[in-house]
Amino acid sequence: MIAALATAGALFALVRGVTLALDADHRQSRSRLATLGTGPTPSAVTRTRTRTRRREGGGTPDGMRRWLRRAGLAWEPADLFGVSLATAAVPGAIVAVATGGSAVAATLVAAFGALLPSLVIQQRAARRAAALNGQVVETLEVVASSLRSGFGFIQSLELAAREQPEPISAELLQTIREVNLGAATDEALQRLVERTGDADLALAINAVVIQRRVGGDLSEILGNISHMIRERIRIRGEIKTLTAQARMSAWIIGMLPIGLAVALTLMQPDQMRVFIDDPVGRILVATGAGLQVIGFMAVQRVAAIEY
Repeated sequence: MIAALATAGALFALVRGVTLALDADHRQSRSRLATLGTGPTPSAVTRTRTRTRRREGGGTPDGMRRWLRRAGLAWEPADLFGVSLATAAVPGAIVAVATGGSAVAATLVAAFGALLPSLVIQQRAARRAAALNGQVVETLEVVASSLRSGFGFIQSLELAAREQPEPISAELLQTIREVNLGAATDEALQRLVERTGDADLALAINAVVIQRRVGGDLSEILGNISHMIRERIRIRGEIKTLTAQARMSAWIIGMLPIGLAVALTLMQPDQMRVFIDDPVGRILVATGAGLQVIGFMAVQRVAAIEY
């Protein structure tokens, strides 16, 4: 058992290292995209996004709070820890009692239960981010139309916040409240970028900050940016279509060993028991699971094309 746990720990460290290496390249690419169009002097929004990117991904309390806020949850990191502990302890104890004290089954169930809240929150944050990204173009068009009608920038944001649904309306209202309470407009926009983490919205806000410093027709600028974002959305759809086969292959290849193991366990339980009772069998299972995770992540990363 100790050898199996050590192997599993080593595989986890290897998987984590691969993830960090891949994410480092991903963040570097997005950093280059974020700095386009800022000129010789980086804008305040770009500097804020750089600092935010450094804070995120490190497992800090502020990064976790920001991640929870992006999922639409007013939780603290301690709340997430408590929920994860409960979803790990209760199912694990139930499985341990039901299986007559099987440590392997209880540990597996407890590990899955501990990860379940984070997986649900991650899915919720991804859905909310996708919904917000889909509202950016329409919001920019509303703001540009209001500016052409003679409204000020903050008034145009208020109009867009009233007309748009969640989640972008809540973020715009938060920005407007900060401005009404005395915060500088640029600072409020910086915090909007930090809260949402949306690249398209950051591009538009970057243009707003630059326009406020050097002047220009903001309605025309926002109109051009909304057109560019529409083209990016179109290209994104084409990329998803072209990479659908690779992503589906990753899921099929990843689930095939699990399905085969379940089928063999149902048909030949005595032969499969050696992978649980024998130390070498447990090491093989841990090694195979780690390699499966690495392969799945590699295929998914190859299919995740930057644009």
